[in-house]
Amino acid sequence: MRIVIVGCGKVGLTLAVKLREEGHEITVIDSNEKVIEQVSNTVDVIGYVGNGAVYSVLEEAAVRGADLLLAVTASDEINLLTCLVANRLSVQRTIARVRNPEYAENAALFHDSFGVAMTLNPERQLAQEIARILRFPSATRVELFARGRAELVSCHLPSGNPAVGLKLYELPQKLGVKVLVCAVQRGGEAIIPSGGFELEAEDELYMTGAPREVEKAFRKLGMLLNPIKNVLITGGGKVTYYLAQALSDRFRVKIIERNAARAQELAEALPNAVVLLGDAADHELLTEEGLKDADAFVAMTGLDEGNILSSMYAKQSGVSKVICKVNTDHLKALTRAAGIDSIVSSKNVTANTIVRVVRAYAAGASEEDNVRALYRIADDRAEMIEFAATADMTRLIGIPLKDLKLKKDILISCIVRKNRAIIPGGADVIEPNDRVLVCTAGQRLSELGGILEG
Repeated sequence: MRIVIVGCGKVGLTLAVKLREEGHEITVIDSNEKVIEQVSNTVDVIGYVGNGAVYSVLEEAAVRGADLLLAVTASDEINLLTCLVANRLSVQRTIARVRNPEYAENAALFHDSFGVAMTLNPERQLAQEIARILRFPSATRVELFARGRAELVSCHLPSGNPAVGLKLYELPQKLGVKVLVCAVQRGGEAIIPSGGFELEAEDELYMTGAPREVEKAFRKLGMLLNPIKNVLITGGGKVTYYLAQALSDRFRVKIIERNAARAQELAEALPNAVVLLGDAADHELLTEEGLKDADAFVAMTGLDEGNILSSMYAKQSGVSKVICKVNTDHLKALTRAAGIDSIVSSKNVTANTIVRVVRAYAAGASEEDNVRALYRIADDRAEMIEFAATADMTRLIGIPLKDLKLKKDILISCIVRKNRAIIPGGADVIEPNDRVLVCTAGQRLSELGGILEG
């Protein structure tokens, strides 16, 4: 596909890298010449300097007739205007990043008036991801499939855990639960395991199953943490606003923000949260404001290094659940080495969404018809994808899974049928209208039939 990205900040650059890896032809446009030079030298893309909302700039960049335009500048208004202009140049589809909470109810208007096929709000998506983790604090990551009927959760396997030394086929009998370990991250490798795979200490496990079964598995493994009640958040950006909104019904939320005007805005917008004026880099302040009494600490400032340092301090202070926002890739290894539980990134949330949509478009379907969900796991070395099974998939439908010739490093992890999550065995079959969860390493799937050899 021919894809145009307008805006080359962290999100735009991440999208350029991910979509180029997918094999698409990428053009990037930004008003900053140095940014375009850097992107062009880093990624195999075509770069243009200019305002992407200007007709002549898009025309000069040969945008006319492109398959997809992604408007991801820092300005919602410029993104919407860019999509409007792109539609006049016969771009097939446009997607705009729209982050202002006041615009949330205007999605239908943007589609009708600006021709926007989809709006993205990375900060809101990231807040939803963090909220899921806080509601299941034993997991380092929680993703939902089939409208919440199935979960993908990840956890760190510590030494001394009863699962260490077990082979995967032994787990159901030992634990008495219906979950499937679909991927294991060991060192720098992502493994799609077979039943004979033996678990080792320090493995990162990715499990799928119905939410109740997953929770039961954590309890049996002795890894179920106490429910969270008190949450301390540092940084008062958009992610914090959305997160506090999502948590206010079940948690006591305290926010520390260094900018006085922003702290006042948050205090007025979030009456159920306590908003304090202060600097998260001041560890004495964190202690004074009840860090040791917090059940969870969430570092959400705009500075990765500051988030890492405050998260390390929270961990040393005995906070049981620590979540750290890190957008700089090379700092993530440092964060893990420091023992931080969960590392999150708004740019990666956006990249997952866009890759899912692009694959569906590339397969000739609307994004609702094909790839229902896509999450990159194990440091982007593997993927979990949700597909919809249809009656015309004759090479798959009604055939026992043990008789299917799957490509290497592909595992059918879960089948959701009539709102019930099924951990599949060799005798199970895929039926029309099933939601099928596929875990893969090294394969880029855009349709369910792609799991088969030939």
